[in-house]
Amino acid sequence: MPVGYQESTELTCPACNVAFEASVWLILDAQESPEAVAALRRGELNVVTCPSCGHRGPAGAPLLFHDAVRRRVVFAPAPGVPEYAWRDQARDLHALLVGSIAEEQRRPYLGEVDIVQDLAGIARLLERIERRPSEPVSRPHPRAASEPAAGQGTHETTGASRTEEPPPLLAAVEAMLAADAPEEFDAVLARHPVLLDPGTDAALAQLIEVALEQREFAIGDSLRNARALLARLTETSRGQVAPPAPAPPPLDDLPDTAVQALLRAGTEAELEAVCAEHAVLLRPEADGLLARRVDQALDEGNERLAHALEERREALARRRPAASAEAASLDEAIEALLVADGEEALVEVLERYPALLEDAAAEALWQFAAEARASGDEELARYAVACRELLRRVRADLEQ
Repeated sequence: MPVGYQESTELTCPACNVAFEASVWLILDAQESPEAVAALRRGELNVVTCPSCGHRGPAGAPLLFHDAVRRRVVFAPAPGVPEYAWRDQARDLHALLVGSIAEEQRRPYLGEVDIVQDLAGIARLLERIERRPSEPVSRPHPRAASEPAAGQGTHETTGASRTEEPPPLLAAVEAMLAADAPEEFDAVLARHPVLLDPGTDAALAQLIEVALEQREFAIGDSLRNARALLARLTETSRGQVAPPAPAPPPLDDLPDTAVQALLRAGTEAELEAVCAEHAVLLRPEADGLLARRVDQALDEGNERLAHALEERREALARRRPAASAEAASLDEAIEALLVADGEEALVEVLERYPALLEDAAAEALWQFAAEARASGDEELARYAVACRELLRRVRADLEQ
């Protein structure tokens, strides 16, 4: 199964405003495609030429770079994309990458994704790595996240040199085990999407083995607990039978970070992003907690804050039932799309479910393809990607 992944995308020439299609790399594997890696180093990867006027320029696509020999995974977001959006892109591409690697070949480094500013940042990182003296590859030490190993790398944010920090997977596990409330656990999963990646279970299994070999029994137990918890989450998300989880305890108050983010949201799009990051705001009891904060602000004479909180409270009240209904409706629509047989059936599905032409459907199909590929169903994954491409074409035709 190939690791690299290219996708045909529709672009608009900035010089002559003519639409055209081009194939761009989204996942690049160093060992599979050395010529493409050479193009990346020259600054020519994902550079496209307009067939109408000959204008040449970058396609503006994200890229996930994988090098199994150097044990590196690096992500460069598309230029101009907000952080919450490119993090979703990174998560989806990472799921596709891990799903394309045989389970017995998955290693812990797959859980550590470096972030650079652009494709040039990947090229600079590769140059710096080659200038360093070669080092023997050793198995990772399962030390606690607060005790990074000497010389241990971390995520890059702007292509700068690495600083010492714990491996992202271990930091994510430590944060997950420290969460003692549902809203804290939701926040950990939002900050550390690596926890839900298909390759995380294999990485945790190897770290547990290393911990036991080094007689780090406390660390091994913690990793075992984390692995069991993530397994239950994965089983539940795939519709499998999982041990019943206890009902979440009632909320005593909303996290200040969630309330502050809510107050900063000035548009519907920003409110949607805040709800995605702080799912606790959509819990039913959050309404009463916000009402209590409104009363507190009025008691303190802060009418401006009370008014702002009441506005956000009303907006959330409108969004709660819609969010639940939309999620159920979208799942139903995607299921109908995937089982539709023939052009007439597809037309009927699109007429019945117009939500399939929205961005949320494209993201859901991408995630479905990632999960199918991770489970070894390459044919279903390709069909899901083909459906996603079909919806994109229909949407483009309707917008013209």
